[in-house]
Amino acid sequence: MTTEFDPKKSYLTIKAHERMIAYASFLLRLEDFDAGKEGVIKISKFQRPYGGGQLTLTFIINTDGDDILKASLNHIFKNLTAESLRPNLGKNFEKLNKVSLDSLTQIKDWYVEEINVHFKSLEERENVLVEGMLIPALESVLPFSFDPVEWWPEDLAPQSLIGKEIEKHNSLKSLFKRWFTLS
Repeated sequence: MTTEFDPKKSYLTIKAHERMIAYASFLLRLEDFDAGKEGVIKISKFQRPYGGGQLTLTFIINTDGDDILKASLNHIFKNLTAESLRPNLGKNFEKLNKVSLDSLTQIKDWYVEEINVHFKSLEERENVLVEGMLIPALESVLPFSFDPVEWWPEDLAPQSLIGKEIEKHNSLKSLFKRWFTLS
């Protein structure tokens, strides 16, 4: 007897084992929000044996359940395409895939968008790709201003959040930093 394939379970298993290499906070500039909205991008890497691979970018924005903001973000991310990024990413760029996380689960107060950016070669050049090409390419397409990239130490695994009290944080960046650091 075969078990039924569960795409949600399969995808969440993959997400649990992805290799986070960096993160950065950003400010979303929208006319309707004078102060802007804060967000975080988590960057993970998947290296293929032949040298190619992908960087998975997970954008996380606290919407406080604002459906109008979520609709605006959906519209903004529609502009993020392979064609819009290609001029800034050079010949090493292969393709871009978007993953709709909303189809897996409804996240009431958060907007989460994930894209996979495929390259012919990664080979220990993530810092050049991320800081020198990818972040500037994203800033040219999206109304975002990114803070400097925070690199994840290779020998450090994220601590479990189980048993940790999540204190009130004054920013999404500080909450994200607390989750993924030893503090």
